[in-house]
Amino acid sequence: MLTAVVVAAPAMAQDPEWRVVENPYQEDIEYDVGTTLAPMVEVDGIRWRSFSVERPDFSQIEDSETIDTEVVFEFENRRNKSARILVILLLEDESGAPLDRIEGRPFKLGGGRLKERRETARISAGNLKAAQRVYLFFEVLK
Repeated sequence: MLTAVVVAAPAMAQDPEWRVVENPYQEDIEYDVGTTLAPMVEVDGIRWRSFSVERPDFSQIEDSETIDTEVVFEFENRRNKSARILVILLLEDESGAPLDRIEGRPFKLGGGRLKERRETARISAGNLKAAQRVYLFFEVLK
């Protein structure tokens, strides 16, 4: 009689696919305001893990109002030395026409560190509501 023993090994956590891209990174993509998007790009050893733009409750806000909205970025520095980072988001309508610009303040990210950065952007409520695409710009400053 032959007995087979099967041992199931736990699945290893896979490192997600990262695209290594040129500095600066630029890309135009579909984006639903209020969701978290993961660009999954690496520029000069700096990984852009995610970003989100807060979607307010538009029922109490007129399109003509300028509002404050929170923008959250998450980066990981895989290098040993620190880096300065600049991120710009250009909100666009469904056809890619520009609506508004969110420019983060350049910031320093220490070597070997993961950082979540929160900023407040002043933006037109109507533009935020109409946004369906975003043009991403990410630069590791020299």
